Amino acid sequence: RRRLSPMSSLLRIAAFAGLGGFLFGYDLGLIAGALLYMDTDEDLHLTTASSEAIVGMAKLGAVFGTFIGGALMADVGRKRAIAVTGVFFLLGPFAMAVSADAVGLALGRLVVGLGVGASAVCVPAYVAEMAPPENRGALVVTYELMLCFGMLFSGVADYALRDAGENNWRFMVAAPAVPAVAMVLGIYVLPESPRWLVVRGRLRDALRILHGVREGADVPFRAENDASTARVEAELMELWSAVEKERDAKASLNETATNFETRAAGLDRNGVTLNDTTEPDTVVFSPRSQETAVSSDEENDEDGSSGRTKKSGSIASFLAALGAVARDAAFLLDPRCEDSKPFRVAAALAFFNQATCSTSVANYAPRVLQRVGMESKDDAVLFASFVSAAKLAGVAASMFAVDRVGRKPLLVVGSFGSGVAMVFLSVAYAARSAALVVAAMCAFMFAFSASWAGVFWVIVSELFTMRWKAPAMSAATALLFATGACVDFVFLSAAETFGAGAFALIALVCLAAGVYAARAVPETKGKTLAEIQRAFRDGSFDDAATAGGGGKYVFAWFFASKKNAGRGRYVAMTSLEASDLGGPREEEEERSPPSR
Repeated sequence: RRRLSPMSSLLRIAAFAGLGGFLFGYDLGLIAGALLYMDTDEDLHLTTASSEAIVGMAKLGAVFGTFIGGALMADVGRKRAIAVTGVFFLLGPFAMAVSADAVGLALGRLVVGLGVGASAVCVPAYVAEMAPPENRGALVVTYELMLCFGMLFSGVADYALRDAGENNWRFMVAAPAVPAVAMVLGIYVLPESPRWLVVRGRLRDALRILHGVREGADVPFRAENDASTARVEAELMELWSAVEKERDAKASLNETATNFETRAAGLDRNGVTLNDTTEPDTVVFSPRSQETAVSSDEENDEDGSSGRTKKSGSIASFLAALGAVARDAAFLLDPRCEDSKPFRVAAALAFFNQATCSTSVANYAPRVLQRVGMESKDDAVLFASFVSAAKLAGVAASMFAVDRVGRKPLLVVGSFGSGVAMVFLSVAYAARSAALVVAAMCAFMFAFSASWAGVFWVIVSELFTMRWKAPAMSAATALLFATGACVDFVFLSAAETFGAGAFALIALVCLAAGVYAARAVPETKGKTLAEIQRAFRDGSFDDAATAGGGGKYVFAWFFASKKNAGRGRYVAMTSLEASDLGGPREEEEERSPPSR
């Protein structure tokens, strides 16, 4: 059987994992067209408010889905979490297709939203952990690219199903169940994240997977002595070093976490409820015990659950992880938390991402076109697909530029471009010109998609340490979907009440987003995940984010030239036998990855 090259293998992984993005986009696109045909179904009795509820319920479900995704990532690993989220994309469309009223449609959208939120956490985190630093941005953006393909495909499917009878909308909402089956089957195709395996103490498995995605079939993996190339082994050493440093920091965090938890819930130092009637083995998960080390990979079961209170993959362990993610998310607001600073950046980006009304423009594009004089539903659906095509073009441009231009410049330029397009849309809406409205929406969607749409997922997937990744990504993504839900719930009403002024207000939000990105967002292009997280701990990003305003996006702490890229601090290990994390470790030293 022919083996794929490393890049082909990574693209296949990103595309297959990105089915969650495809289904997210399909949901965005299909509801835009299906709503027009639902309006003519007299049994549904839809109003403006019920239409807004149907659209907004998906984002509301996504708020809760993000915490489900974070808990699944922490409990069963990345690839299993992605497969489980596919179940929501199966159940939601079925519930919508058999609905008899607006309430049933809203509940079906809520279930779909759970899948949207869970996949939005799992997929970018998984792809970022699989990708090498030099290609990580482009590979993470494939999630947004798949979302665009989903939007475009759903628009074409809605148009093709327009003559399927008076219940044509039922076929439209049921169609996403087909790709959802492929997403569930992804558990048999996708490898596990090496970072998650290192946390679980399974260094041999991590080395094997790293070798496959970095070297491919061109360089044989010597399984008999766990040997790979110097580059792959150096990357594994850095992963192991980062995990060990997080564990070494646990001692200082324990006191902070204990004090925080004791004030909030009356827990002792070990996370056990302070209650005389509590059994000794009733353990409350805390930030410091979320991803506990195991002694060696030989002693672990398949899920790396050895030594844990509850077996990974069980309902009890999932519920415990879900509670831990929710509690840990609250701890991220405490300035003493090591990931507090990156979380504040991610939260602000999440708010601006949805406050600019990008998904509302996509969801309601056919309705907006009808309000400016386009009478035919079929034409409104067809021309709304142009907005999806503009989004696809923008994300493709972002995929090309994110690892060349950088994250921060794209955010700044894209914000101001989106603001200008929204001013244009305001003028076109006031003039009641359908052609100009389509052009303005396409310009806005291109500017937004070339910047915020994909770059948000790249940055959020890079910022957090393994200890805090699940709760931090869940909380940041939950804020994103909560903001989006609020916007979806009021978008049509605002357009009715304020007219063109509503779009002028959105333009101001876009400009505010650009100012924030210019002043507060650090540049992460070309850095390993360990380097990014170390820079936040050292405070290097605090200086770099505001240094040389107007275009000098540099890091004070990083190396001066590209030929020094790849140098860094790691813990040296004499052999893979150091995977016995409970045993003695070598002293930390300054060294560079050996060349092949």
